[in-house]
This record gives sequence, structure tokens and C-alpha cells, in this order.
Amino acid sequence: MNASRIRPTAGFIATVALVFAIPAVAATPATLTPIEGGGQIAVTNSPFPLQLTARVTDAAGAPVEGAPVHFAIDHCAQGHVFCLLPSGYPFFPGHNFDAVVMSDADGNAVSPAIEAGDVGTLDVGGFQDDVVATIDGASGVAPAYFWIVQVDPSPSVAITSAFTGAWYDPTRSGQGLMLEVLPGNQLLAYWFAFTRDGQQAWFGGVGPIVGNEAVVYAQQGAGGRWIPDFNPAGYVKLPWGTLGFRFSDCNHGRVYFAGAGQYSDWSTGYMDLTRLTMPAGLSCS
Repeated sequence: MNASRIRPTAGFIATVALVFAIPAVAATPATLTPIEGGGQIAVTNSPFPLQLTARVTDAAGAPVEGAPVHFAIDHCAQGHVFCLLPSGYPFFPGHNFDAVVMSDADGNAVSPAIEAGDVGTLDVGGFQDDVVATIDGASGVAPAYFWIVQVDPSPSVAITSAFTGAWYDPTRSGQGLMLEVLPGNQLLAYWFAFTRDGQQAWFGGVGPIVGNEAVVYAQQGAGGRWIPDFNPAGYVKLPWGTLGFRFSDCNHGRVYFAGAGQYSDWSTGYMDLTRLTMPAGLSCS
């Protein structure tokens, strides 16, 4: 891995890749899609709240059952020039870094539970480690990537309806997020920002609140036009990446982000959040 890919973050970041080996199955797998688990955060030496789920489909979009999906947690950095002790990395039961799971009738393969290692912050402030996943016997099927974060213990609070509102980083005023806590422990999050070349951009979605964190698989719209020229048939939602949220108190938090894919222009990292608005009728203490 090119060392230029290492970026400071608030905690240790690992990428979980899927190595997809294919025996004789009823249908030919064409796509492998991350469904749940990417973007989540765990305190060192504690379980991640979600298992990883990937979906296998054929060229027509139908689920493929019986495909062995290989989840591999990367456990070195910078092309294996720099490595922590094995205890520093996330791991599956038995301190394994690999697990193979067969896809079910819906095409879903669910990983075993993941435990965070004992390193939450490195001297460089953390790193993002890319994993090259291979697909045996099925060339052309792209791997799926899951981005997970380890952080050192720090105070955090439950995400309740009181966290609904506008949030931003005062040092980056001009962009920010709108959050709304929905019924069923769901968080709606939309980030209003800019592309690297200065164009307006917004992306977001809805994801589960688990414990003291929330994970959102964000999408970004494309193909739209201003009314009256808007054509719903030309509008599409594209995967943007993942957003992970934790809050230290009623007015402060942090969003961890990772653009979709291995070489996203959006990169990975975090932004500290400060409350900007509190909706009428809500209070937080």
C-alpha cells in the first residue's frame, strides 16, 4: 500500500475486506455488496456492536445462495512495512483475522462477532489500512470493503431524540450536518458540504443507533435538475460511504467518515461536532 494513503484519524481504523472464493453454486455471483457493519466504532478491548453483512447477487440482481464469503481483517499497515502486535487489531472469535461464511437464501453472509483490539490511538493519531481482496474463480467481481474504527475509552452518552438538530464544526463554518432521531432507534443524517473542486454536495441516509453510537450508510443523489425540469426517472442514488457518530455530551460529538470503495475521493477521517440548533420542545441534559 502506498504510504500516502495513511491519513490521521481520531482512532485506529482498519478496513475489513472480503475475499470471495467460489465453488460450484446454483448461480454465478456477479456482485458482492456491503450491507451492514461498515463505519462502526468500538472502544478498545470491547465488542463491535454489529456483525458485518455482505450480499452476493448474480448478474440479474438475484441473491446467490451457498457462496463462501471470506471476511479478512487486515492486520498490518504500509504494505506490511509497519505492524502492530496482533493484540492491537480487531479480531474474530479465537483471535482469528479470517472467517468464511456461506451466503444464505437471501444472498447474505454474516460475519462472526468482532472484538476491538487494544490499540485505539497510534503515535501518528491512527491510520487507515487498505486491504487488497482477491476473488478466486470469479474475475470481475469487485470485493466489498468495511471500514471500522477502534478508539481509546472516553466518555460517551446515549443518542436520544434530544440530539435532533443542526451540527457543525465551528472551525469549518459553512458546512455541517442535520440529524434527526427517528422511531425504532434510527438516525437520519445528512451532511451538506462541498466536493474537492468546490462544488456543493450533500449526502446521507438512515442507520441504526446501537448503544452510544449510530452508523449510517450514506447515499448521494445524481441526475437531478431544478424544477420544473426535474425528471424522477433520471435521478439516481449512488453509494457515498459510511458515517459513524458518537457524542461526549449534549452539545459535542464526532462524526467518523469513510468514502465508499478503496480509492474514494472523499477519503477517511473524522470531524468534531458542536450543536448549532435545538428544536423547540426538546431538551437535553
